[in-house]
Order: sequence, then structure tokens, then C-alpha cells
Amino acid sequence: MAKKNLASGLTVRSALLSLIFVWVSNIWLAHSGLITHATQIGESVPPIPAVAAIILIVAINPLLRFLNPSLALSRAETLVIYSVVAIAISMSSVGMVRYFLPVLTAPFYYATTENEFGFLAQYLPRWMVVTDQKAIIGAYEGIGRNAPIPWLAWMTPLALWSLLFIAVFWTMLCLVVIFRKQWIDQERLVFPVARFGLEIAGTGLVRDERVGSSNLIGKRPFFRNPYMWIGFSLAFLYNLMNILHAFYPSIPGPGTRINLSHLFTDRPWSAVRPIAFQFRPAVFGLAYLMPLDINLSVWSLYFLLKIEAVAASAFGYNLPGFPYVHDQSSGAFLALVIAFCWVAKKQIQDVISGALGKSIADDRAEPLSFRVAFFGVVGGIAFICGWCVIAGMTVTTVLIYFGLIFGFALVYTKIRAEAGAPMIWLFPYGEHKRVMINAFGSSVFTPNGSYQNLTVFASLTFLSRGYFPSFMAYQLEALKHSDEVQMSRRVVPIVIMFALVIGLLGAYWIHLNAYYEYGANILEGGQGLQGGTRGAALIRQEYNLMKGYQLSKSAPDFTRTGAVGFGFIFTTLLAFLRRNFLQFPLHPLGFAMVTAYGDPLWGAFFVAWILKILITRIGGIGLYRQLAPGFLGVALGHFFTAGILWGTLAAIGDDIFRGYGVWFG
Repeated sequence: MAKKNLASGLTVRSALLSLIFVWVSNIWLAHSGLITHATQIGESVPPIPAVAAIILIVAINPLLRFLNPSLALSRAETLVIYSVVAIAISMSSVGMVRYFLPVLTAPFYYATTENEFGFLAQYLPRWMVVTDQKAIIGAYEGIGRNAPIPWLAWMTPLALWSLLFIAVFWTMLCLVVIFRKQWIDQERLVFPVARFGLEIAGTGLVRDERVGSSNLIGKRPFFRNPYMWIGFSLAFLYNLMNILHAFYPSIPGPGTRINLSHLFTDRPWSAVRPIAFQFRPAVFGLAYLMPLDINLSVWSLYFLLKIEAVAASAFGYNLPGFPYVHDQSSGAFLALVIAFCWVAKKQIQDVISGALGKSIADDRAEPLSFRVAFFGVVGGIAFICGWCVIAGMTVTTVLIYFGLIFGFALVYTKIRAEAGAPMIWLFPYGEHKRVMINAFGSSVFTPNGSYQNLTVFASLTFLSRGYFPSFMAYQLEALKHSDEVQMSRRVVPIVIMFALVIGLLGAYWIHLNAYYEYGANILEGGQGLQGGTRGAALIRQEYNLMKGYQLSKSAPDFTRTGAVGFGFIFTTLLAFLRRNFLQFPLHPLGFAMVTAYGDPLWGAFFVAWILKILITRIGGIGLYRQLAPGFLGVALGHFFTAGILWGTLAAIGDDIFRGYGVWFG
């Protein structure tokens, strides 16, 4: 492909439009998710504001083309805007900055003589927290709309923490570049989430003639396909009935789930509880594009876990939390990290050899040169280690923790690329630190009896509980977009880092404005003192755990560590059987997914599996491709109605909008 034929997606107007969309989306997100707390539009995959941006561009582009063809945005520009908004607005959502900001203040605001938060907080360096007591109190209790925000009190910690975020984000990007060729060029993964964005942007309304045919599925443009509108209408009707029920309870609504727990009341069958069939239109729509074996693996392995719990109950094994599903998921993710590196060993060797000058591997078409990618990972990890060690952590703790962070993110990215389930929490969230504590005990992390290492470690827990892995997935999907529209891959890292910077700035702006106007204690549905955001609850939980470690040193938990080991061995066995028996039906990714977040997945995957089997047996691959826009229409209809429409109404509404809370994650 000649370089001169590459599309230019990053232009002045696409950058400016990205800034405008991110600014408007942040205001929208603040009112709908933070203040009204009716829906989390940044928690969906892809984020609702990104879907709204691309739909708006598709809608107005014909008018721009009519007025002057040069005004119409190209497909590459459209997808650049989409990627920037998707990454930037995710920073403002619940799993990133909203979890992070209380780290700087909660240990001081909630400190009492009984909980000893103040004793533990003394180990935090002054440069990484807010030290102005008046600024801290104002953030939780509010100071009114017109009062000045004490930005100066926040400036130093936000600037220094932002350097850490940039290092983490950059390291993720370099890892994505290393695995890009293996996953996109060689394995040719399906990328259902990326396909969704490409289909919307690839209609005849936003068409780049240099690319040729704009649609990926079928022969008709996406928005002119009747099957798409049928699927869209079904999702619209489902959400409309729930919305009407929220306003007028006498009108019946389908709800969001069918609770099945009441069917299992007697032992040992009661061990399957909780169990519910959840209505997840977006998951169902995109599940149609996923490989059939992954559909089968998710729902069948979900029931296998339930049978495991019933069998244990029947034999009197009733330990709380058994069968430790999230611990098994951690083991599955660890096994998959090793498996992916083994499968991509040739690509990894080429990257290392090229970086060290021992080979002449051609990396001119890569987003970053192999030298930059390899030393970017090394340099990024070195910076992260240096930052954390200066803060008070031990090198061993940092390397293990961030090794788990990046490893789990890599697996989540592969899940999004191959399976495409639009779930942002589809990884063992919050387990990185627990795996370490369970394996080694808490005393290992308090060398010489000092709580400095453990206290700073607690401040980093939001990286594990938040959805940092999703950022790596968006990076890989942006590279997939660039290939589909023949845009230079070298532009994508610039787009990604641009999105990170404006995303962080926007997130800081909307949250601190909301905190000081309303008070964090009443945001996100809080009820005043001791309320606060989920991020505040998370850091308080971490400090309470540390208080427990003070009173009683936590010994290694061999039961839960054994569950991690079981997940590792079982996933390795599935991978072995898949590799040596081509007809083996279960996929190791399915086990990782269902143990990470199986409850919202199994119902949609089960129905999609049945329909795909019926469709392919009745009409073959032709009928499958013909109906694919209908299933994408279901996802789009849900995003439009429950996300764009309901999210807009919620941003200007009141408590009635909590009557139909839509949570996409």
C-alpha cells in the first residue's frame, strides 16, 4: 500500500471537533451519572458519547456534502473523533478519575480516633495528596456554585499523578504495538466492538471513495438496511416500555432481568443462588458476531460453575464465597497471559531483535518502531517503579502489582478483540491486590513493621478496581479502525495520547466543579455525611482492611490461592485441548470471561448461540451475514434509547430517572 494513498484522519477540524465533543460529553456525563445518577453513559462499550458523536456526524455529513463536498468529514476523520471521544470520556467515568480523586482526600476527611485513618495517612507523601484541610472539607460538603474552586491545592498532586497515568497509558500502547501484528494481521480476530463503530461510520452517508465499499456486512449501507431497523425497533420498544414504567408504574415494563433464585430454595440446589437471566441488548447484539465456540463456552461453563457449587453443598463443603469464582478468574487470566506470549513468541522475538539491532525486521508500517515499542515498555515500567518507590513502595510490590495490571489488561484486550463482549468490567476487577495478599500474607508488605509500602499500595488499588484494561482495548481497536480506512498507523499513537491528555483534563474539571458545587457526599446517590462517591467508599474499605492487618497479621489464604491455581490449571487444560483437538468445543477465553463477570453474560450468550445455530443451519453463512445488521441494530437501538435518549433526559431530570437505572458495564 503506497504511503501517498493513506487517508489523513487526524486533521485540524477532526482535532477541534474532538475537543468540542469531549467538552459537551463531559458536561452530559456529569449531570446524568454524577449528579442525577440515573445512568453511566461512560461505562458502556463503546461509551455512549462516542456513539452519539458518530451518529451525529453521519446525520449531518450529507448536508455538509451538499453545501460543499470539501466540508464533509471523511471516514478516517469520523473514526478519529470516535476513538478520541471513547478514550477521553472513559477517563471521566466511574472506573477512572472518579475512583482516583478520593485517594487524595478521603483518608484525611474520614479520619477519626477510632478508625486510625490518620495514623495510616501519615505515611503518604505530601506531594501525592491534598493537604489543605479547607479544600478537603469543601470537596465533600460543597461550597456553592459561585465560590472559587481551590485549584492550587490540587495542582501538585494532580500533575504528579498524571505523570504516572501517562506512563501507564504509554506502556499499554507499546504492548499493544508489540501484539498488534499477531492479533490483527495473523490471527485476524473478529473485533465485534470495532466492527460496530466501523459499520456506523461506513455507511454511504460517510463514505471515503478511496476506500471503496463502505459496509463490512452485507451489500446495503448500514442505515439503509431494513434488518438493522427491525433490530433497532425491538431494542427501542424494550427500553421505551421500561421508561414508561418508570414514569407511570401502572404501565407494565419488561424490567432488566428475570430472577431465577426463587426456583432454588432447598439445599443443595440453593447453592446456585444468586442466578438471574439479565436482559442485555447490547451484549446480545454483539454476541451474534462472536465465534460460536465462545458463545457455547460462556453459558455452558457458567452452569458448570453452578454445578460445582451444588456438588460442594451436597457434600457439606459450605465455605463462604465458594467456589471463589473471581479467584479462579485471576488464575485463568494468568494462564492466558502466558499462552498469548507463547503463541506470539515469534513476533515478540522480532520486536526484541529489531529493538536491539540484531535483525532488520521491517517495522515501517507499524504504529511505533520496534525499538520505540520495546524500550517504551522498559522505560514505562522503569518510570512507574521509580514513581512508586519514591512514594514509599518496595520494588517487589510494584513489579508484581503492575505485572498483574498489564497482564490482565492484555487478556481483556484479547477478549474484546476476539469475543467482543461489550462489558467494561469483564476482568477480575479488584483481584490484583487480593491475589498478592492471599498468596503471601499481609506481613510481607509491611517490611520492618512499617505501613508505608502498604499504605501507598492501598492508594493504588483504584487501578485494579477501575477499568484501566479497557483503555488498552480501545487502543487496539483504534489501530483496527486505521487499517479498515487505510489511515497511517503512525497517526494512531498521536490520537491516543491526545485523547488521554484531554480526557484527564476534562475529568478533573467536571469532578472538582461538581464536588465543590454540590459536595461529594451527595453525589452518585449519596445521602450526606458518610455518603460520597464509590471512589470514597473504595479507599475507606482499603484503610479498614489495613486496620485489620494492624490488629491481626493476615496469613496466606491457601484456599483462595488454591482457587487461583485451579483456574490456572483448568484454563491451561482447555488451551491444550483446543490446540491438540481441533473439534474441542470449549474455549479458554470463555472460562476467563464467565469467571470474571458471568452473571450478565450467560443469558445473552445462550440466546445468541441458539439463534446462530438455527440461522446457519437453515440458511448457511449467507443468511448469517444477511441478518447480522439486525443484531447490530439491537445494540445500536439500546445505546440510542437507554444511553443517548434516556441519558439526555436524565441529565436535565430529577430522582424519577433512578426508577429505570441503566448500567451498561
